Amino acid sequence: MRFGGRSFRRAAALLAAGVLVAGCGGGAGGDASTAEGGKTVSLWHYYGPPDSATGAALVRLVERYEKEHPGVDIQPRHIPFGDFTRTLLQSAAGGDLPDIALINAFHTEAMVEAGVIQELDDRVAAWGKKDGFFPASWRTTQVGGKTYGLPHLADAYAVYYNTKMLDKAGVEPPRTWDEMAEAAKKLATGGRQGLAVSGIEGDEGATGLIIRILAAGGDVADVDSPEANEALTQFKEMVDDGAMSKGMLGWNEEDVKNQFANEQTAMMINSATYVSTLRTEKPDLEWKVALLPEDEQRLTLLGAENLTITAGSRDPDAAWDVMTWMQRPEVLAEYLPDRNKLPARLDVPAGQDETRAVFQEQLKSAWVPEGKLAGAAGEVFTHIQGALQAAVSGSASVADALTQAQQKIDKALAG
Repeated sequence: MRFGGRSFRRAAALLAAGVLVAGCGGGAGGDASTAEGGKTVSLWHYYGPPDSATGAALVRLVERYEKEHPGVDIQPRHIPFGDFTRTLLQSAAGGDLPDIALINAFHTEAMVEAGVIQELDDRVAAWGKKDGFFPASWRTTQVGGKTYGLPHLADAYAVYYNTKMLDKAGVEPPRTWDEMAEAAKKLATGGRQGLAVSGIEGDEGATGLIIRILAAGGDVADVDSPEANEALTQFKEMVDDGAMSKGMLGWNEEDVKNQFANEQTAMMINSATYVSTLRTEKPDLEWKVALLPEDEQRLTLLGAENLTITAGSRDPDAAWDVMTWMQRPEVLAEYLPDRNKLPARLDVPAGQDETRAVFQEQLKSAWVPEGKLAGAAGEVFTHIQGALQAAVSGSASVADALTQAQQKIDKALAG
């Protein structure tokens, strides 16, 4: 999962202070002018170039819309994730925005503050379908009680488990975190670990610990707390007793997937992104997915993007039609497996796919950073990973690691 940090907030604040004023009329990037009796709608995204799996899936979706709507030409533009928000903000200042911007959901508030995207309340009210979305997904579109986007897709975390390994060990998929610790220790035999999660430096490596903190009833913005202490202590103990590998500190989510695919771990916590990947790469691997373990509660971390109409759109009506078409259940039913993601809507059936049905069930209890935390999520999550790094490596006690992380988190939220 990728989240915005301090540099994005500073850029957004600069635009909000007045740099954007001259640019709200739109420019070449938002040109939806009539051509040959039709319309051109520009769409900027960071999914990947057209020859990548993620980029190609979006291109196929766009082509389907064009086929069903003769005379409309959608022009997608891929901008790498690391450059996306900066490019969008700079284009706003120059009056060169697209019609549609597919943005990281947690950047929505900053985009509103910078004047980059339009309010959609009247359109949403006339559309009448907002109740069809998962609550956490819909919350990412809200700023100050108003709507500024439509949720596009979603991602969530759950527990993947090797059915053969669990059956051989006489272990059931863990329902609580105490059961998880016991099961992971029992499954860690023959050089194999019981549970794998990403712990790599940066925000991605904080995901597993954040899920554990949330399960304990903790607050991600307040990690100098008994709940976070309980969570980090359990992770450290699982590493110390061999249930989890210390190597997690160098693993991203792709590495964790590889550990699971190569049967070096019996279980992993990972996102729905890897369902199709495992099926393709390891068709003979025997595995299933279970809901995350529960403590005080069971929450997953939401990954999401929002479709937005920019302040520079030349044809917001055409942009709105494209966006709402993309959220039709029958369109999503075809697009989601191709994109390897989950629906942000409640009314898209998983069909006969039991694995995706588990992820969609988990989405019903998804957590999303909001307010100041949303804009600073990347930085805050990185500091939480720092606490994990310090405690697991032994460079600091659990209590000291969390205290140090809290000091940095407070500065990030104050900035």
